[in-house]
Amino acid sequence: MTPPVVPQLVMVGFFPAFIRSLEQLLPPRSLTVVEDPGVYVKKPIAAMEGSFQCLTEVRLAAYQQSDEAVEEVLRIDRAHGVTGVLPGLEYAVEAAAAAAEALGLRGLGTAAARTLRDKILLRERTVAAGMAAPVFRELRSAEDLAAFLAREPRRETVLKPANRQASLGVRFLPPDTPPEEVAAAWRATTGADEGAQIADRPMAWRYLAEERLDGPEISAEALVRDGRLIFLNITAKTTADGAHPVELGHVLPAALPPATDSALRDGMAALIDAVGIGSGILCAEWILTERGPVLVECAGRCPGDSIMDLLALAWGDDFHHQLARLLRGEDPELPAAARRCAAIRFLHAGPGTITAVEGVPEARSLPGVREVVVTAVPGHTVQGLHSSWDRLGHVVATGATPAEALAAAERGAARIHLAVAPAAATGPAPAASVTSTASVTSTADQQRIAP
Repeated sequence: MTPPVVPQLVMVGFFPAFIRSLEQLLPPRSLTVVEDPGVYVKKPIAAMEGSFQCLTEVRLAAYQQSDEAVEEVLRIDRAHGVTGVLPGLEYAVEAAAAAAEALGLRGLGTAAARTLRDKILLRERTVAAGMAAPVFRELRSAEDLAAFLAREPRRETVLKPANRQASLGVRFLPPDTPPEEVAAAWRATTGADEGAQIADRPMAWRYLAEERLDGPEISAEALVRDGRLIFLNITAKTTADGAHPVELGHVLPAALPPATDSALRDGMAALIDAVGIGSGILCAEWILTERGPVLVECAGRCPGDSIMDLLALAWGDDFHHQLARLLRGEDPELPAAARRCAAIRFLHAGPGTITAVEGVPEARSLPGVREVVVTAVPGHTVQGLHSSWDRLGHVVATGATPAEALAAAERGAARIHLAVAPAAATGPAPAASVTSTASVTSTADQQRIAP
């Protein structure tokens, strides 16, 4: 007997945590994943495929700067019917939007997805709509970067890729950066490598420089239905000091003055209109300047850094499920208010080799701590902190207020000790005599980033 044809929800880009969440929502064999073959061969996806009852299969078709995945989704629709298309990963946003649009399903829209995937296009579109923005310029060479640094007034500059992810290649440069350091920064940013996250084929990357803005950094997580904002959460963020502004912690919902909250809601509505966003999830980063919130960038997929888990803990709802319902054409019922606050602290260490990991059971036993994950093991080589991929684990905690959640996560992170033997170039020192702990930010610093 021929098995019944089951309509498929399609995810472009294999995201295990997303699929694990959908297990609780979807019937068996109702999800198909389209993965880029250049990524599939680098990740242990084949070993994970059998772990999910909702997963029908993983099909291979390129989506990283390629339209092959769109055609594959159309083939799935002809064979099974497609109920919705989800972007699983950052580099899959354009393909997911194009496939949804081709099938007449809800999605960001092809033009909107293209804009969200390119920070230069996003700047141009929002500035044209009258939104505030830092001074910026597209770069094609180290000479372009040097010219931007020499502009008047001379201010600190942010150098970044326009169409990559995870803070990869982002650097802060002071206006008096020597020429040789400008050239080195350009080489480091343009040569940044993502390993298994990217297919081994030619890619077109773009770069920009913009003035660094002063003020606390936040992110806004939003659900949009047919061009209208239907859910908004604000997350306060902590980033690393120094040349590489890697995100080290989050707390949500952020404690904001009513005027700031209102300005951010207005800003998100203006962003949706300026970009022409249809339906989907957004994660927009803003700087709260003296002039008001200024947009930094916006992604058109689920936020990373375990923010989806923090949302579930704080708001009492699974927003993976809500996004799936939204993109399948349903109208999700969303919580009106958060039940509690949730925070995450990321672990990191200086360059060298991990020799010991201590304190994990103690961290897990602390009040308020919900999850402790350490990815570093003895023998692990640490390169320092240059992008999100260099972090070594995290602690998640909850509390009745942002300060309480932050303090619980900080206490958990402080219990974890990552011993690091320095690189051989620094001299032959015994591992026990030279160690580096996972860095955490003090409560006073946390308060500084939660307006």
